[in-house]
Amino acid sequence: MDKLNLMNSFVHIAELRSYTAAAAKLNKTKALMSTHVRQLEESLNVRLISRSTRGFTLTEAGLHYYQKARHILDEISEMEVDLLDGEQQMAGRLRISVPNTFGEQVMMEFISQFIAHYPKMNIEVLLTDQFIDLINQGFDLAIRIGYLKDSTMIAKEIGQVYSVLVASPQLIDALNIAHPQDLNGFPMIFDTNLRGDRQRWVAHRNGQQFPLELKPVAYVNSARASAELARHNVGVACCPMFAVHQYIAEGSLVALLSDYDFGRAPINAIYPNRQQLSVRARHFIDEFADYLRQYQAVN
Repeated sequence: MDKLNLMNSFVHIAELRSYTAAAAKLNKTKALMSTHVRQLEESLNVRLISRSTRGFTLTEAGLHYYQKARHILDEISEMEVDLLDGEQQMAGRLRISVPNTFGEQVMMEFISQFIAHYPKMNIEVLLTDQFIDLINQGFDLAIRIGYLKDSTMIAKEIGQVYSVLVASPQLIDALNIAHPQDLNGFPMIFDTNLRGDRQRWVAHRNGQQFPLELKPVAYVNSARASAELARHNVGVACCPMFAVHQYIAEGSLVALLSDYDFGRAPINAIYPNRQQLSVRARHFIDEFADYLRQYQAVN
């Protein structure tokens, strides 16, 4: 019995949460994947997966085994990669988690270039605005926007985003918006991914703060959705520039109070500190940081 083969099958099932998806990924049959899990459980004399009519979950022992098995497989992969030279080391799998709108609007072009440059790489991207457990879910790194709470993870700042106040031309037609008070009473679209007061925004200029007294009419958990509502005349939105720069360029949204600061936030690359950062992950982070500098210089 090839224990590493069984281990690899189990790890893919645990990460993809599906026997069928894992079988397709490894070019095996679903029946063989099920056999591998059964053989692994028999050899360990422990239940790894709890099955039900609704699907399956990892048992406590299964989660513990997955974490150890993932680490062993990564170590084997890194050992093999270390024997190669130069760009030959840029091969294998890289699992990353990125925010939804930022991933769609900014990262996909970079990832396409990265894969074209390193064709032996296999990139798996999870688009989510939720924080995930990198270690337990088997991710190499995550890209997160905002100031982070203390954690056991290492965070490397690779860029910044800044927010801009926008509205449709129809909503502010013929109005002269020169001061935050000029927007008092306007309908407001709030992106709940942003931290702070859910009822107001604050503009900053020359060390002074100017609260905006707008009327909340919609709450969404997506910068892209917030921008879309603004485009459809629902209200004023405060969005990261990457989510709205194309709309501003085409004229479907107008930036308001552009001489005020509506906040900046760091873009961080996050990875577990208990593991040495792989060559693949390190190259990805460094090259994405370079890409961000070029991207932000023209947007």
